[in-house]
Amino acid sequence: MVSEADKMILALDVGNTNIAFGGMVEGRAVFRAKLGVSRARTPDEYAIMLKLAAEIRGGNLADTTGSIISCVVPELTSIIAEAVRIATGGSPLIVGPGVKTGLNIKIDDPNELGGDFVAAAVASVHDYALPCVMVHMGTATALSVLDGKGNYLGGSICPGVMTSQSALAAQTSKLKYVSIEKPLRAIGCSTVESLKSGLVTGTAAIIDGLITRFEAELGESVSVVAMGEWAQVVIPECLRKDVVIDEDLLLRGLYMIYVKNRKI
Repeated sequence: MVSEADKMILALDVGNTNIAFGGMVEGRAVFRAKLGVSRARTPDEYAIMLKLAAEIRGGNLADTTGSIISCVVPELTSIIAEAVRIATGGSPLIVGPGVKTGLNIKIDDPNELGGDFVAAAVASVHDYALPCVMVHMGTATALSVLDGKGNYLGGSICPGVMTSQSALAAQTSKLKYVSIEKPLRAIGCSTVESLKSGLVTGTAAIIDGLITRFEAELGESVSVVAMGEWAQVVIPECLRKDVVIDEDLLLRGLYMIYVKNRKI
């Protein structure tokens, strides 16, 4: 239970596959939970699920004094916002145009940048050495780059681990789903082990290779921070051993954005 002296901000990151959310007090997560995304659910259903998921993780949405949402699924933004209103009694701040972030975005069209990338970048500027590469590991494996001054430069987007597996299973007759886990070796001696190698070690090799190319283009070394549901499996297989896995990075970034825009 959060004391009356604490002010808990509910931070939600709505992705294509999952909704990651948590209660943030003074920049730290006092609970975190995750829900699957379904476009068929109503705001009432999402509100019930948010409350129950928070409770089983030790949180209580009645303690919420504010909320913030980043959403990369436009058709779900209003549904999740209404669910949060039902669950907490307050209207959430939604990351998008007009919201102050303090981030200098240098891509061709800054409005293209998803709220999740913005939030991760805001926290990375604050918490990690610059220049910095952020590795987002969800439906897509996306790497984004901050330069030495904290400017957001852009990055690279690749299929995520499960997206790659789904494509292989759908487009081939003999390549089916396997558990996503560390392979015994890079040279797989069976179809299952070869798939694990490609999905896990292959993704790790993509991350290693892109970071090396980013450093060459920047002309300097970078710090690297990773997040997302597949980070714990893939990042240990990278040849680069200085990658930090930070599962609260996005939630902290959302909290920081909330603080910039609303008093708490």
